[in-house]
This record gives sequence, C-alpha cells and structure tokens, in this order.
Amino acid sequence: MVVFRNGIAMRRRWFVLLTLLVFGLTLGIGAFLWHAVQASSVVAIQSRIEVMKPVFTAIRFLVIGLVVLSWPVATRVLHRWGRVDEAGATRLLSLRWRVVTWLLVVELLLGQNLLSHFVAALQGDRA
Repeated sequence: MVVFRNGIAMRRRWFVLLTLLVFGLTLGIGAFLWHAVQASSVVAIQSRIEVMKPVFTAIRFLVIGLVVLSWPVATRVLHRWGRVDEAGATRLLSLRWRVVTWLLVVELLLGQNLLSHFVAALQGDRA
C-alpha cells in the first residue's frame, strides 16, 4: 500500500513539474513575442514568420515521423514496465497508423491550410 501511494505522489510531482515547465515556456515565448512586437513593426514580424514557415512545417513533419518510429519502442517500454498488458500493447500497435493518419490530416488541413486552398480553387472555378 505504501508503494502505491508513493507512485501516486511521484505521478503528481511529475505532473506538477511538467505543468510548470510548460507554463514557464509559454511565458517565455509570450515575453519574447511581446518584445518582438514592441521592438519592430508588425510587417517585419509577418515577413519573419513567412520566412520561418517552411522550417515550422519541417519540424511538424519531423515530429510526425518521430511518432511513427518511436511508437513500437514506446509500446514495448510501457509493456515492460507493466503499464500496459499484452492485449493493450497489441491494440496500441494496431492504432499507430490510425493516429499517424489523423496527425497528417490535421497537418494538411490546418498546417498547410489545404481547406482554404480548396475553397479558393472552387470559388475561382465558378467566377
């Protein structure tokens, strides 16, 4: 019973630490963006963002690729640690491509703005 409580306390500690990390990173990025807006014009910031869009796209595709490659390893580790039983590990492995497909769909629709390009192409054909 004591080990179980220790596990819950450890999970809470990690949750709090990771939440504080995300909060700190968000504050840092917000402060950086606030400073960028104060230090330069909006047009200059928009031009910098336009220059960085391909880099951000490459990073998002790289993360999706890392999900594809690390999914079986993460599943084996979770099974080895006892977090997932054999049936759960098999189910997780079968869900890998579904998750990756949805990540790619979201990236194409939101990240690449495919939906608005499609609507603009339809409106251009009608005009």
